[in-house]
Amino acid sequence: MKDKVFGEMQFNVGWCKTEAISLWGNLYTFKIRTSTTKDEVPSEKQQQAYLSFKKNLNEISEKSLGLVNEFLSNNIDEILGEFGDPLPTNLTDLLIPNQVLFFKNGKTAIIFDVAWTDENVAILLGQSIKVDYGYILEGEI
Repeated sequence: MKDKVFGEMQFNVGWCKTEAISLWGNLYTFKIRTSTTKDEVPSEKQQQAYLSFKKNLNEISEKSLGLVNEFLSNNIDEILGEFGDPLPTNLTDLLIPNQVLFFKNGKTAIIFDVAWTDENVAILLGQSIKVDYGYILEGEI
């Protein structure tokens, strides 16, 4: 499917494509995904969220870095339990890029896999930026 904003996408639990995204001074490859069924196309809210995400990526990167580091610091005991010492100088190196998900309600989530738990770590972008385990995404679809 070719969307006028997202471009060429394939269906895999939502319409998807991969994209290189610069975040926190690193270049990551993320899956870009919409929370849609195969019979739906990305909504206008999802398209606007994608355009806003791309336009404001530097600001999102700057604002989220402190929140992500605070979240990781707050969970350091659990992280150390899995990895032991020494940890990387940049705790963000523990996050494995997964996807950027655009919800029907216009919110966006940047989702990372992690090795210390079965949960993902998510940055939820809406009126504010929230960082937590993936359960914060429940009810957003």
